Amino acid sequence: MSTGLNSLHKILKDETRRKIVFLLNERESLSYTDLMNNLKIVNTGLFNYHLKVLDDLIIKDETGQYLLTEKGKLASRLLIEFSEQDAVLQAKKKGWKRLWIVLLGLNFAGLLLLLSLTYLGYIDFAGLVRGVIGFIFSTVCFYFFFKMIRPVSKQAQKSQVRTVQDIFVSGRHLQEVHEEIQRWVNEEGIAIEMEREGFIRGRLGSASGLGLTASKYFEVSFKTAQNGVMVHTEGWISIFGVSERSFSKTALAYGGVPRRKGWKVVERLWQRLKALER
Repeated sequence: MSTGLNSLHKILKDETRRKIVFLLNERESLSYTDLMNNLKIVNTGLFNYHLKVLDDLIIKDETGQYLLTEKGKLASRLLIEFSEQDAVLQAKKKGWKRLWIVLLGLNFAGLLLLLSLTYLGYIDFAGLVRGVIGFIFSTVCFYFFFKMIRPVSKQAQKSQVRTVQDIFVSGRHLQEVHEEIQRWVNEEGIAIEMEREGFIRGRLGSASGLGLTASKYFEVSFKTAQNGVMVHTEGWISIFGVSERSFSKTALAYGGVPRRKGWKVVERLWQRLKALER
């Protein structure tokens, strides 16, 4: 069973299989019964199915104990890494949501104070009008701010959050494609955040920026295919590190966040890869 990045994702998208990998990483080895008991699974047929799907990531030794293979250990490290990133992301989202609620609450409290002072005669009608206009303006600003950092729904996530493109580079070796991608990274001034065999993730802009400095992220994975190399690219804008938006070929901005620049950068990679074909 192939364990490329795409295959790993398919294998480990199931929660039970992720738990099996986590358990074996933590305990090093467990018997069939111990695994079932820890997972609280009573259906042996279902459990055997999960073990079969994981057969390239786990192995059973001569004593009947299950252990992680080298590929399984790599998968566990990736799971831990992405779990930690997800926990940080969720904490950021909660923090920004609380801030938005506090700011909105203070805005309404200001409106109530304004109405009270007007009723008591401390503020005239003109002052009340100015105050109400200020309240409406600030409420609209808060709304667009929250809409901008709010994650999109799960249903729309795949189609809206990232710009995705697969390109097959025919007649080339993996090393040639890797070198071309590396040249693109250097020429565009992309800061590498993560790099491993067949995978590069980089960023343009400040990690926590907004507006003109909003982070533009790029992920490129590549693997050998028949008569060439398959390259998978993803690009997105990160807003305060809690929300993502895709690039756009036509839309200049979304809530002040530039979307066309990221598209142009990743489009230049697509053009380079297509020009590399034989």
